[in-house]
Amino acid sequence: MDEHEELDIELPVLPPLPVEPAPDCPFCGDAMTMIDGDWGCQDCNGEILGPETG
Repeated sequence: MDEHEELDIELPVLPPLPVEPAPDCPFCGDAMTMIDGDWGCQDCNGEILGPETG
């Protein structure tokens, strides 16, 4: 491939991050963080209380 040849790759448009404050976790009460595009608790995620995301 020539170094000046452009690749025809389209990247998906990412949704904007929310600007509102993070909700509190219903189990531990700490503020949640954005995990895989949705709110999730880092402390409770993957433990007894919820499934792993990745």
